[in-house]
Amino acid sequence: MIVPLSWLSEFLYLEDVSPELIAEELTLKSVEASLKRWDRDIDGVVFGRLVEKKPHPRLELSIYRVQVGEGLYLQVVSADKSLNVGDGLLLALPNARVGNMCITKREFDGVISEGMLLSAKELGLESHSEGVLVLHEDIKLGTSAYDLLGFGELLLEIEPTPNRGDLLSVKGLARELSAIMGLRRRERSYPKFEELGHLNIRIESFDCKRYRGAIIEDVQVKNSPLWLRLRLWQCGLRSINNLVDITNYIMLQEGQPLHAFDLDRIEPPIVVRDAREGERLLTLMGSERELIEKNLLIADSRGPIAVAGLIGGLESGVLESTKRVLLESAYFEPYRIRRSARSLSIQTDSSYRFERGVDIEGVRLAQDLAIELIMELAGGRLTALRDSYPQPYLPKKVFLSLEKFRRYSGEDFDRESVSKTLSALDIPHKMLRCGVEAYIPSHRSFDMSEDVDLIEEIMRVKGLDSFKSEVLPVPSRAEAQESLEEQIRGLLIGRGLSEVITFSFEDEELYGILGLERPTLEILNPLTKSQRFLRSSLVPSLLRVCVENQRRHNYSMGVFELGKVYSPTGEEKRLGFLLTGEKSLYPEELYSPYDGLSIVLDILRLYCEEWEEEKSKLGFLHPHIQRAFRSGGESIAFVGLLHPSIQSRLQLRGRVILGEVKLHTLKRVKKTYTPISNYPPVIRDLTLVVDKSLWVDKLISHIKGKEMVEEVRVFSLFTDPKLGEGKKSVSLRISFRSKEATLSDQVVNQTMEELIAELEDRFYAKLR
Repeated sequence: MIVPLSWLSEFLYLEDVSPELIAEELTLKSVEASLKRWDRDIDGVVFGRLVEKKPHPRLELSIYRVQVGEGLYLQVVSADKSLNVGDGLLLALPNARVGNMCITKREFDGVISEGMLLSAKELGLESHSEGVLVLHEDIKLGTSAYDLLGFGELLLEIEPTPNRGDLLSVKGLARELSAIMGLRRRERSYPKFEELGHLNIRIESFDCKRYRGAIIEDVQVKNSPLWLRLRLWQCGLRSINNLVDITNYIMLQEGQPLHAFDLDRIEPPIVVRDAREGERLLTLMGSERELIEKNLLIADSRGPIAVAGLIGGLESGVLESTKRVLLESAYFEPYRIRRSARSLSIQTDSSYRFERGVDIEGVRLAQDLAIELIMELAGGRLTALRDSYPQPYLPKKVFLSLEKFRRYSGEDFDRESVSKTLSALDIPHKMLRCGVEAYIPSHRSFDMSEDVDLIEEIMRVKGLDSFKSEVLPVPSRAEAQESLEEQIRGLLIGRGLSEVITFSFEDEELYGILGLERPTLEILNPLTKSQRFLRSSLVPSLLRVCVENQRRHNYSMGVFELGKVYSPTGEEKRLGFLLTGEKSLYPEELYSPYDGLSIVLDILRLYCEEWEEEKSKLGFLHPHIQRAFRSGGESIAFVGLLHPSIQSRLQLRGRVILGEVKLHTLKRVKKTYTPISNYPPVIRDLTLVVDKSLWVDKLISHIKGKEMVEEVRVFSLFTDPKLGEGKKSVSLRISFRSKEATLSDQVVNQTMEELIAELEDRFYAKLR
């Protein structure tokens, strides 16, 4: 948003304040602000008045005689035939410079033109304009256009955050500067018009909290005076006509968008309602838009005449012939305007403000100012006014205690300073013995609702840099104090995996491909068709990530998500992971199902005291390469290779390993201290031939159950036709150690014989 400093000075005493300090204080305490100069590259352009007009004898042009000084007249040829004697014009003299143009005398089929009449576009005031710029003010002949148009003035450009819609006006910015810089405000008076006459307004949507309509008759539509046009140009807006310009001017000054309808082009009553199926609107931009039910409309008895808070209709807009005007000032819920803007792909200055929230109590002030200005600049008389405001704003009461302010700010509560700050922000309050009781005003209802918001305002206005810096006591990040999720996150990142965060919304198509049950929780108003359901598994979300990455030629990834899934009975947190392609830590190696299994087993060993394997029959996984686990009668995890047919349908390359763990079933396994033996270990190697289908961890678990076995590691695993069909070789290194004495070979050998016999009997293993 751009605001001329001269406009701000109408609200504040700025005589002794440097512009640079204003921008600096705003940036430090409120919003990012910078200074720029209202300037154009023009030289040799002056004000003149048209004294004679005649047509060109041979061309479709007009010849004008323009007076630019006492007894000084110039002849100018122009293609604009609409000018009249007495019009004020801006004339570029011979050798003048206008942007990258150098003006010289030119001959048009025998007629000399001694200069050039300029349009608003050629002066850099508007992006496009029709015809020469005409001024009706009483201006001294020969006045420099540079001075006349106020070039050289400083402008303040701010970028408010989305929650500070109250700063999107000259008035709001002045209030903010008054608070943060202690500037004195100028006294301003506002007109006040009461309800009169008859105006039929019907509100059929709860999202219109207030609608105020006024009828002004006998108006004259014409060009706006120069001072009004200058304000709009400086703020980056076009000048249309006096009625439309007044609505834009009030919007910039007060922050309240207004809209003017030609009353003779609409059929009352005025109805605020939702759009109906099949309705369309020809907008002021000249494009016809198909409306949907989420659009909030202003309609008459025939149909839509505007999209509320966004844009008006061309067929109800103000024309040069307009005599009766319906002036609208209203409050619409921000989310409805945001929906309309998104669905219709339209963004306007009006919607920009409504989306961030306008002051519902400012609806009347802004409209009354506009009514007064219309009657001053366009004539006319107010014949009807109706304010439909069924539930007036009630300020929320918020109490801030002395103790809480001290705890959050680190400083004592200065009653006088706090009261002064809240008063400067126009926040009504009452000082109490133990704190302050504040009443949130309507213009701050969107970003203030709790006592911490009051603390923020008080500290911000004083200046955060004025508070002492202290090192906060930070809890130890030791493993025992970390949350379970943080520990799992650290474990997976340590394995080279990356965390992803995906939407909780899914469509049913991918669930159908995977053979999963369709999610049961459907969104009533989804943003897109692909986000109709709340997900019941992390697998579709992770596969979508994989598909999108492979479309961008990234075929190697190890990712995980700690996210929520949903069911009719509630929601739960799960860990999901997906592995494919090369390992990030060891690019020469490819991910295998064993890597996925290792992740699940590591987590279960750390966070699940008792668990067992169960038969897994998940249809989206390879029938022979999947495992599932249960604990306490509940399935808690699965891991496996994506089914080849599904992989083909999704057009995925390479092996894709998927896994999921229910986090609510996990807890930290209590660690117990085990003293280290003072005696040396005895190492034995054991090589067995077992069935391919046997998981090695079952062998390891059985061996670890033997007395004196301290550690078991796999150091070789392979298959070979010589071993027999369906067989594999497993080599294990077993470490024996006693806490009481050094083990003899005789004791270890006897234990090994017993162990081999048990493995042969239970797992049909054969010694190699």
